[in-house]
Amino acid sequence: MAGGEGRGERSGPRLANSRLRRGETSAPGLLIHPSVGLTKSGDIDHYTRVRCYQAILPRYSEGSAMLSLLPLAMRLAGPREALWHAIIRQNYGCSHFIVGRDHAGPGADSSGKPFYGAYEAQTLVSRYQAELGIGIAPFGDLVYLEEQDAYVAEDEMPKGSRALKLSGTELRRRLVEQKEIPDWFTFPEVVAELRRAHAPRRERGLTVFLTGLPGAGKSTIARALEARLLESGRQRVTVLDGDQVRKQRWPELGFSKEDRDENIRRIGNLAAELTKGGGIAICAAIAPYDAVRQEVRRTVGAVGDFVLVYVATPSEVCEARDRKGFYARARAGTLKGFTGVSDPYEAPGDAEVVIDGASVTPAAAVERVLALTPEP
Repeated sequence: MAGGEGRGERSGPRLANSRLRRGETSAPGLLIHPSVGLTKSGDIDHYTRVRCYQAILPRYSEGSAMLSLLPLAMRLAGPREALWHAIIRQNYGCSHFIVGRDHAGPGADSSGKPFYGAYEAQTLVSRYQAELGIGIAPFGDLVYLEEQDAYVAEDEMPKGSRALKLSGTELRRRLVEQKEIPDWFTFPEVVAELRRAHAPRRERGLTVFLTGLPGAGKSTIARALEARLLESGRQRVTVLDGDQVRKQRWPELGFSKEDRDENIRRIGNLAAELTKGGGIAICAAIAPYDAVRQEVRRTVGAVGDFVLVYVATPSEVCEARDRKGFYARARAGTLKGFTGVSDPYEAPGDAEVVIDGASVTPAAAVERVLALTPEP
């Protein structure tokens, strides 16, 4: 299956694209063989997936299915990785291997275009299945037909049928907001495991990421926000100041675009770990480039809540506040690659909060940020 799952049939008929009644779990000689290792941000962790598999195993007839874990990190190499997965399952004695839609795909590139076609992996593995000695069971998108109480392949739907489908994004929203998961979607014991892994919003961790020009007031607002949150008794709070974190944790990084991106990427990873543990991370960093900010949003958003705050203080105000003379040195040409003078700042278009640090006090800025954060 796509996303790193592996299933093979030790024997028996091809399962793919056949009509499946809800609750039907009879499959002869089924090996459930999930990869348990690193995968891409946003994927459900393998601990949760394994618990879900364990929860539904009793629904299979005795001796018809077995769960075995494969300690393998995802490479997200698309069709070639699907081919590799097929070879591995053939070595485990499987006669067939289920290849899903966009199997092991890395998703879309920075322009939003998918790296691989939706069924490119199925095509490649099919081409070599005779040589590999393992059949392919292509698996497409399924939809639920309420009037028949059955799942069918989306391209095999009878005309005029009313199909039901729940996206991954909608499922996560319902889990976080404690909304109902329809009983046709999955078994109740699977829903219970998913709910265990998705804390309700009031218990979720949070990252507040402040970005803006040097001297915009990010650190001042961050410290004021920290004090306000500690006063309220909310979860543990950690401030990650861009310059301080760089000096203390990875002083080897310079100020090239690549090193600046890496600094923000590492701050985002730290924030994600704090957020995953139910804490609150307040990040204050220039973070001038949009692409890496988007990357941090995805990384943190996979494990908790993320609020981007753009401290949009005008450059002339930032320069007037500069007691260390960085702006003056940059304009004189003695300080190279300074954001806002000799290096660009890409203003975010997706900030949840925009604050003009010249006209809004830190206390007022904090209240605007708190209005956008989930209730404790």
